[in-house]
Amino acid sequence: MRNHAFIKRIAALLMAALIFAGTLAACGGGTAAADTTASPGETTAPETEAESTEIPDNLPDDLDFGGRHFRIGYMDPGVYIAASIVLEETGEVVNDAVFEANNKVAERFNIVFEPIELAGNSLDPVKSAVLAGDNAYEACGGHDITIGNLCLSGIFRDVNSLPYLDYEKPWWPAYSVDSLTVAGHMVLISNYMSYWNLDSTRLFYVNKKLMQDYGFEMPYDAVREGTWTLDMLVSQMKDVYSDLNGNGERDKDDLYGWASPDDCYAMQESFGITPIKEDENGVLYIDINNERNMSIINDILSALKNTDGGIVFEVFDIPRDIFMAGNCLYFYSTLNFATTKLRESDVEYGMVPVPKYDELQENYISGSTDRPFAVPITVDSDEFIGVIIEAMSAEGYKIVRPAYFDIALKNKYAYDEDSAEMLDIIGNTIVLDFSYIYSDYGGFAWTLMNLLTPSNKNDFASYVAKNEKKAQKRVDKLNEFFASFDG
Repeated sequence: MRNHAFIKRIAALLMAALIFAGTLAACGGGTAAADTTASPGETTAPETEAESTEIPDNLPDDLDFGGRHFRIGYMDPGVYIAASIVLEETGEVVNDAVFEANNKVAERFNIVFEPIELAGNSLDPVKSAVLAGDNAYEACGGHDITIGNLCLSGIFRDVNSLPYLDYEKPWWPAYSVDSLTVAGHMVLISNYMSYWNLDSTRLFYVNKKLMQDYGFEMPYDAVREGTWTLDMLVSQMKDVYSDLNGNGERDKDDLYGWASPDDCYAMQESFGITPIKEDENGVLYIDINNERNMSIINDILSALKNTDGGIVFEVFDIPRDIFMAGNCLYFYSTLNFATTKLRESDVEYGMVPVPKYDELQENYISGSTDRPFAVPITVDSDEFIGVIIEAMSAEGYKIVRPAYFDIALKNKYAYDEDSAEMLDIIGNTIVLDFSYIYSDYGGFAWTLMNLLTPSNKNDFASYVAKNEKKAQKRVDKLNEFFASFDG
């Protein structure tokens, strides 16, 4: 799953991020969809020539599909359809950006977008249609692990066999393309066909007042210099604690350096832990039980379980509420948190990428739990599918992405221009990790989350030993699946 080109591409994207971040700074000072209505008193950001809007695609301009419908079936339709297909304008910034992107594609190629709500909030209708030989969908999108599991039934195309998909373009996140490709085959699409990949990308929020109160420097310069590491995060959060309610107990009403739920999705991959890897022959194998991975997991466990400033809650919303009350220095969450819940809070905050484990880690990595797309094997026109997927992805990147960032950086959400630069770095280092999405709700992709559960007393070594046989069976199944594309 690793290749030589994508590291260079990440570096190039991060260089471009500095340009784009300056533009964003000038523009604005598993949850519900982003609330993109401007708050009272907010002014509309001035329109600017964002660098991203000038990147051309490589699609022909003389194609006319004669009003053909591009049908996408959706799980979680109430929130997921709006992230990629919008049929009318509402005055909301991101909604209208999606509408504009859709119209640009539809008019350019003479097509009609048709979102289809899947009955029972399930992918079963797609599976039934494919098994019956019915060309009922050009694509479908679903819950990450649900669609990952459904891939193994053999009903989806290898999208690498489609024409026009240009993975060198920035609307194909390099880490995600690399992660999801095995032996030259990629079945799931995680890119800018939808803004959900941004919405579900993880980062750290920082309480700026608490940073000042405790005499800490915001880590912006450290991020720029490549020295923003887990050790730096722990050094700031480990002693930040106050028994605010005076009851002598560590509870939800106290102040912490880092409060976390045990379900900290996508965190271990943000530190470069990829439990399933690919060898030079395109064969998957398990690579979890090594010194680096053990050190990362143990350092995070120690920070959250064994310091005064750390605490883990099994109730997912409690750490969020602590941060929104102004009583948490660092909080790990999605970008969606900035565009929804944080509008209810008066906390002055900054945003930074998940730190590197150490300075030897080449780049920052931003884990995501995207709801990816897949293409059924029953589709009848590779050209139609390839063109529209590439066009949707390109316009999503060029039109929707800047609008989404503008909302995340509006006055009520972000209070400094540095966060614009941080947000662009985050947006350029997104990964939907193969080990997670093909995990079947278990395996070593869940190592950190399972070990963080307060009641879990297992250590890293015993956890690995306990789960290795089951994990190997899954890897064997995945190898068989990807080998099937070669006949």
